[in-house]
Amino acid sequence: MIAFLMTIENEKTRNKLEEIYVTYYKEIYVTAYSILKDHHDAQDVIQDAILRISKNIHKISEVKCKKTRSYLVIIVRNLCYNVYNKRKGIVMLEYDEVKRLSNQDEILIEEEFLQIEFSEKIAKYLEQLHQPYADVLTLRYYYELEISEIARNFNITENNVSVRIYRALEALKKILVEEGVDYEQSV
Repeated sequence: MIAFLMTIENEKTRNKLEEIYVTYYKEIYVTAYSILKDHHDAQDVIQDAILRISKNIHKISEVKCKKTRSYLVIIVRNLCYNVYNKRKGIVMLEYDEVKRLSNQDEILIEEEFLQIEFSEKIAKYLEQLHQPYADVLTLRYYYELEISEIARNFNITENNVSVRIYRALEALKKILVEEGVDYEQSV
């Protein structure tokens, strides 16, 4: 892995990626191995994750923080699911037509994220979601990644990312209603 990092010309980027790798290696290895149950596959996923993170390194302001840790774990976990599914012969079905969110729905949910005062509440709502939905919302609204960036990180199509975001927002709306949060009045 360190040899791979040496191929990066920008010294600042290389040093930052190396620090991320050294800081979080054990944790992301445990994450990868717990899903894949194979040392070599786990190593491959970690290298792929570092490569993908290098493309969005400008989004990481501080290496040793919870935000960077969770970003890395989300990427590793989803890459592991891709490898696991390929190994099992599971193929993700694509939809010809995707019911897109109206701009109003997306704005309402974004406003709810901004208006919830404590991050613990956001985490509580996200914990109630199916993990891939929580991951895609976290990357889209917390890390502010574009749909194309999320698609590259998860190795899925942009269309599939849009479907996940739509389903995640629908599930989140249901949770907010159950919790008594009136997100429509907050606009």
